Amino acid sequence: MAQNDMEVILYKILKYLYESLKAGHKTALKEIAWQCELFDITHDYWLVIMRELIDSGYITGLKYICAKDMEGIQELHAPAITKAGREYLQENSLMQKVKNILGESFKITLGGVIGKL
Repeated sequence: MAQNDMEVILYKILKYLYESLKAGHKTALKEIAWQCELFDITHDYWLVIMRELIDSGYITGLKYICAKDMEGIQELHAPAITKAGREYLQENSLMQKVKNILGESFKITLGGVIGKL
């Protein structure tokens, strides 16, 4: 599984939001944007991933906007993981596979972004 596979990016975003919640870290859209410390992907690919997370009800605080000439993500308030997002992160077998693939190096990177792990 490649570092830019959709499942890997989904896992990284959800894990960031979940660990931030537990650590009391105030989340920000820029920390999960297309070019951030956790991953570096294209803007269009990131929009597809974010739309899926929002439409699936896995995250809150963000709104997907699509107009005639524009597509984007609006930050309504600090992004947060939902109960459905936590369940998906913990119970989905593919998410568990990604967790094992990423290992300790991702935990270290995540700790640097959040500041306390």
